[in-house]
Amino acid sequence: MVRTCWSSRRGEWGCEFCTKVICLPGAKMESSTASLLLLLGCFATGFCITREYFIGIQEIQWDYAPAGKNIILNKLLKEDEHAAVFLERGPQRIGSVYKKAVYLQYTDATYTKEITKPKWLGFLGPVMSAEEGDVIKVHLKNMATRAYSIHSHGIMYNKTSEGALYPDETTDAEKHDDRVDPGKSYTYVWVLSDTHAPTKEDTNCLARAYHSHLHAPQDIASGLVGPLIICKKGTLDVYGDKAADYSYVLMFTVSDENMSWYLDDNIKTYCTQPSTAANTKVDKEDEAFQESNLMHSINGFVYGNLPDLSMCVGNKIHWHLIGMGNEVDIHSVFFHGQILTNLGHHTDAVSLFPATFTNVEMTADNPGHWLLSCQVNDHLMGMYVFYKPRTVCKKHPRPSGEVREYFIAAEEVLWDYAPSQVNHGTGQPLNTDGSVTSLGNDRIGGKYKKVHYKEYTDNTFTVQKERTPEELHLGILGPVIRAEEEDTIKVVFKNKASRPFSMQPHGVQYRTVTPPPAALVKPGTTHTYEWVVPKDGGPVADDADCITYFYYSAVDPVKDTSSGLVGPLLVCKKKTLKKGKQKNVNKEFHMLATVFDENLSWFLDDNINQFTKAPKTVNKEDEDFQESNKMHSINGYMYGNLPGLTMCKGDKVSWHLSGLGSEADIHGLYFEGNRFIYRETRRDVMNVFPHISHTVMMEPDSMGQFEVVCKTTDHYQGGMRANYTVQKCSMFNRQSEIMLHSKTYYIAAIEIDWDYSPNRTWEQEMYNGLIHRHGSTIHQYFIGSIYKKVVYRQFTNNKFTKQKERSADMQHLGILGPMIHADIGDKVNIVFKNMATRPYSIHAHGVKTDVPQVKETKPGETQTYTWYVPKTAGPTDKQETCSVGAYYSTVNVIKDLYSGLIGPLVICRRSYARSFGLKKEVEEFALLFMVFDENESWYLDDNIKTNIKTPTRNIKEDEDFIESNKMHGINGQLYGNLLGLNMEVGDKVYWYLMGMGNEIDIHTAHFHGHSFDYKLSGGSHRADVFELFPGTFQTVKMRPKYPGSWLLHCHVADHIKAGMVTVYKVTEKDDHTGFHSYQLKTRRSGSRGHAITNTGPILPGVNGTGRRRWCTSVQSAATGRFHGVSMDQHPYGTFLTCRINSPNNSGCSGSKGDSDPVLDGFNNKLARWVYTSIYC
Repeated sequence: MVRTCWSSRRGEWGCEFCTKVICLPGAKMESSTASLLLLLGCFATGFCITREYFIGIQEIQWDYAPAGKNIILNKLLKEDEHAAVFLERGPQRIGSVYKKAVYLQYTDATYTKEITKPKWLGFLGPVMSAEEGDVIKVHLKNMATRAYSIHSHGIMYNKTSEGALYPDETTDAEKHDDRVDPGKSYTYVWVLSDTHAPTKEDTNCLARAYHSHLHAPQDIASGLVGPLIICKKGTLDVYGDKAADYSYVLMFTVSDENMSWYLDDNIKTYCTQPSTAANTKVDKEDEAFQESNLMHSINGFVYGNLPDLSMCVGNKIHWHLIGMGNEVDIHSVFFHGQILTNLGHHTDAVSLFPATFTNVEMTADNPGHWLLSCQVNDHLMGMYVFYKPRTVCKKHPRPSGEVREYFIAAEEVLWDYAPSQVNHGTGQPLNTDGSVTSLGNDRIGGKYKKVHYKEYTDNTFTVQKERTPEELHLGILGPVIRAEEEDTIKVVFKNKASRPFSMQPHGVQYRTVTPPPAALVKPGTTHTYEWVVPKDGGPVADDADCITYFYYSAVDPVKDTSSGLVGPLLVCKKKTLKKGKQKNVNKEFHMLATVFDENLSWFLDDNINQFTKAPKTVNKEDEDFQESNKMHSINGYMYGNLPGLTMCKGDKVSWHLSGLGSEADIHGLYFEGNRFIYRETRRDVMNVFPHISHTVMMEPDSMGQFEVVCKTTDHYQGGMRANYTVQKCSMFNRQSEIMLHSKTYYIAAIEIDWDYSPNRTWEQEMYNGLIHRHGSTIHQYFIGSIYKKVVYRQFTNNKFTKQKERSADMQHLGILGPMIHADIGDKVNIVFKNMATRPYSIHAHGVKTDVPQVKETKPGETQTYTWYVPKTAGPTDKQETCSVGAYYSTVNVIKDLYSGLIGPLVICRRSYARSFGLKKEVEEFALLFMVFDENESWYLDDNIKTNIKTPTRNIKEDEDFIESNKMHGINGQLYGNLLGLNMEVGDKVYWYLMGMGNEIDIHTAHFHGHSFDYKLSGGSHRADVFELFPGTFQTVKMRPKYPGSWLLHCHVADHIKAGMVTVYKVTEKDDHTGFHSYQLKTRRSGSRGHAITNTGPILPGVNGTGRRRWCTSVQSAATGRFHGVSMDQHPYGTFLTCRINSPNNSGCSGSKGDSDPVLDGFNNKLARWVYTSIYC
């Protein structure tokens, strides 16, 4: 037995008890399960270590604020009006202490002596760690009052150690791991295999999480979650990662105690008047009560109560950051005062989402007490803590570059969000289209009093710097501050406004925040800020010349920024600035995507009094009034009113994109017409979140006027749209590429009845017979699971009389249109027939078209849309071979999408073997994670009429009815109904992950059983969760190794419960049945020439339902007949697969393609030669 420790600091805390096992050929193990797993590790590494953990589940009383105060503000809870909402006990308030279930570590199987963990871990379970090849044995004892389990991310397990309850086709003997009842024990065995361990481009160690997965959302909300650290071989010692002086694990989550199994216990114990007392019954559905139980926490601490985040100046710190939770759990983690390295790039803020994991490195070179916080507006209600680099160690010299001086004032202005009063997306006047810019008795309109950063020429603040034409697009943003590495930025700030404000930067360093005047500059006063850009804190080699940050006022970060105080800040490489401007780009544009919430502005009352027609009638709590004050803007402009985005074809353009705001501020900025490069990947959508910024580089090659829009549907509809123009400015622009290859698809829009959940078996088994409300009989006032929709479907030719049947490997597409494939250099003709009852179109991300505008196709009409695929439309050589985008209808982008019109477009680097169908290189699966909001469908009224016999008046305004129509689907299927995700051990699998939708469409796609690789910055990185947002498209690669039926789901709590789950199936290549695989070589030889050759072991076929089966018979070639097989089409070739229950049927059936055989049922008439395979 070897004792090893994994510590936050050298010489501290909890230990693992590990058995070191030297694995030799022929070595025997006592346990067959352990033997298999250990040997897997041994084969990869030559030796392995078994790390044993004795984990008990205990119920405890947890205090989110044990100090009884807001540590940051040094206020008692009752003195802090914001903290008191969440932490003060009352007749109908629980307070700060909750009963929870937690994982605790013990020394041995007696579970009598607990191993003390560091205080900063809070209620998280102990840190488990492993190197590649290691085995982890978790001896779990449940000492709680209800059943739980333990399931881990990022590590290999078999079906007896998965710890997750779902219908996975396992036997009863394999389900003991799924639930451990009170008083019972179970041992889980996990292996850190080479397919889960960090890649060479990853950091030494990566964070993952383990949690109970009996009913994951409620189990996690109750407290059962902890960190797992997985590392490269040879990087751990007894204190943890050898490369770090300190390592910390922080989990950011809005702990939702309303979802906890112990809510009733907590009400009974902590509400000061029991719910049984007269007239004091706690209403668990009351919104204020529910809000009071949302704990915006870090490791289970709020308002600075997390202890002991200390270190020495000069230390190397590894921060392992974990996100967990629900739709509100979008986190922007800001490390004040220091610079981080994340995936090889420098930043000071990183994003986290439910079940996502980020690993950042920091050299603590700026002493003081620094705030570590989530900068999402709503999360500032407690989600922050101090971390403390101490000065007792070596001091680093301050950078000494150029001093760059700025003179900036805060001034109050009258701001117009739409000065033209025109919606440039529709061409209609804004006062006629019901937009939020319309005035009214109780509506403010489009003009608001705001406060704005303005630049002056010197410290007298008498001459304001006029903005140049290149700066007009900045809008409400302050002046651009630019500096190179090691420069000092000196900002003389004068507050000309009527209340205190400040300037707080991202991306630079400064001395610890001091009392006023630095943190609070009073009206009429001036303060000078000095910020430094640290050496090695700027762009890295594969970054653009300048990386993007911003500055803002932080007296009250929410109200100050809502009032308008924000501006861009660029940190640049050495010698890339000339006279304070970038010298290696032709144009520089800045874009801030945010919903300016004027309800949170300091000037709301002023605006009501100045602009509403009847100020005394305004109810500031009215939801419609509040919604009218949420301005979905880019740089403070809406509906295409942003000026100045003009460039030339071929210009080198740097776009600096930032986000700001709250949980709803999930933005996917889509650049129509031209693509850009971000960290060596080519894209046309960039996601930004509050306090997260990116630099992307574009060389536009399409001319005309195009839109930049937010793909989040509410933001698009609310006006977050701008126009940019690409002009021809030179006679010597490079010529367009010539498309040498052409292909044609025949696609129609057809109306169908779509069933989101046709088979309720999975749902019944998962939820113990409970059918959720999407059932057609669950509620007489709900529509059910079947909806009229419109979908794209492929036809065989331009007559549109015969729909092309989907092959087995395409059945997973579900509601999606056909998978359209194109290679770089292709010209793709889409012959589109609208067989629906209203106008639609078809348009794709990334491709080039003859004109920017997409023409609609009226019902009954046919039109050809031509897409060109130049090099700039495809993946770079640093991406996977194929990248994915989407095609959809643009007549009404939102309603057409929710009605069903979307499909995957896959663009690849050219492969001639693939082009001629000689080689099937990959298994491909396209998955759209989206909440189909049927309330936004064109067919809502039809669906109500068809499915509800006696609809109530105003049914479309009923909240329960609205919620019942939100279908949390993967490819439009719920609760395990998505079939056809079948693959074999060793296959190269491309998962094409797609995200679309609205603010609730935060999706974290989690694969049980396997990890995958994705490419960024030219390197390959490993994960088992990938985050998706509206407009996100990503190819990830997997090599499945472990047979089984594995869960695939969105890890957002509400989405799990609502059905965004399915399974993918991995089978062995050889089933040892003795059947064979045959190869067909056909050639023109009269009417019946052919030959069949035996080529070796059998491969599984796929039947029409997407389930793998085996051929029952294959007859001799001499008879000219095949038995028990059928033909399937695939873009990369034509395959014969099994026909189920048809041992006596002869012949092959197939469909005609440009280079495929036409096999006439039972007489095998061959029209042309082809080289393909039969898999039987």
